[in-house]
Amino acid sequence: MNDSPRAVAATALGRVLREGAYSNVLLAPLGDDPDGRLVRRLVYGTLRHLVRIDRLLAQAASRPLDAIQPGLLDLLRIATWELRLGDGAPHAAVNEAVTVAETRFGKPVTGFANAVLRSVQRAEERLPAGEEGASLELAVAPWIYRRLQTAWGDEETRAFLTASLVPAGRTGRVRPGADGGAGEPVAGIPGAIAGGPVGPGVLPMDPASVAVGLAAEVTPGMSVLDMAAAPGGKTMHVVDLLEGRGTVVAADAHARRVRSARSRLEQLDVVVPWIVADGRRPPFPPAVFDRVLLDAPCTGLGTLRRRPEIRHRLDPESPDRSAELQRQLLASALRLVKPGGFVVYSACTVFPEETVDVVDGLAAEPPRGLPGRVAGQGWLLAPHLTGTDGMFISLVRP
Repeated sequence: MNDSPRAVAATALGRVLREGAYSNVLLAPLGDDPDGRLVRRLVYGTLRHLVRIDRLLAQAASRPLDAIQPGLLDLLRIATWELRLGDGAPHAAVNEAVTVAETRFGKPVTGFANAVLRSVQRAEERLPAGEEGASLELAVAPWIYRRLQTAWGDEETRAFLTASLVPAGRTGRVRPGADGGAGEPVAGIPGAIAGGPVGPGVLPMDPASVAVGLAAEVTPGMSVLDMAAAPGGKTMHVVDLLEGRGTVVAADAHARRVRSARSRLEQLDVVVPWIVADGRRPPFPPAVFDRVLLDAPCTGLGTLRRRPEIRHRLDPESPDRSAELQRQLLASALRLVKPGGFVVYSACTVFPEETVDVVDGLAAEPPRGLPGRVAGQGWLLAPHLTGTDGMFISLVRP
């Protein structure tokens, strides 16, 4: 890493906030050395608490935040997280930010940057009372806090949001015959491990996603459609569960994602038919699959530990927009299932609109044998319940 970690972190933060990059993808190539770990901690921490950070900066700066050069503002945001919410040395945060600012933007900005950060360091932060203060503390917009509180009550809402602020550790799925190495088995989710290296035999995967494949109750000889398959992790899981006997078809609406997923699987000697197809209009006759996996496109609120920027990309209409597409995909999936088969409906979110409401009134039931709790006619895994991403799973029959 040629640039300082704080300079790299500020650049990454700008790409996430203004170019739409995903933090987990952007930071994945970084090594596990101290500098790489510091960059990840700075970026993820700042993204989690961005609203609170900007509130502190707005009180400290002598000009509106939108009047500050975007790159300089990113440096100030990184340093503010480190000063007020991180665990680093305050002098290092200030000095490094000022040094990088001078290198990138010239000496005239150093006095401003230094003054702002010293003011941030001295400031006494007073969070507002009530919902606004709770939202700042728990790092979500007030409407998200309110929506979950209505569905779950205050205690579980706080538990979920607090757990979602803790970075997710390395997890994976051990393929049949492979050695999980130093990874610890995840209770109740066979094949899932926490910690340990990843490689050809241990694929990076959250245990909640492993649970989706297990919920399908796939046995050799079955035919399975993965309807929204990219990036292919669940497709590979089904292939392994079939033990070489059966049929798996993978479909996705996005050609680029299909090409990437196909290439990834082929590198691991997993060859299945891939089809570019809109799940609402699938190119299959009715009642041809024993199982259809529908890991539906969603707001992704359950993955806040891994992709903290999601909290900044949603608006109050986002869950309803997703739910409309999810219902259409589920109706289409149900038409493809043979008598006696079912659709595994899953979504890596916890909003009721995208989970319990989608399957409400259908012939749906929770899967068996997984950790978590019942949620309507489905099952919920979540960081505060199972130490995993948030995932809703329901078995839906025609």
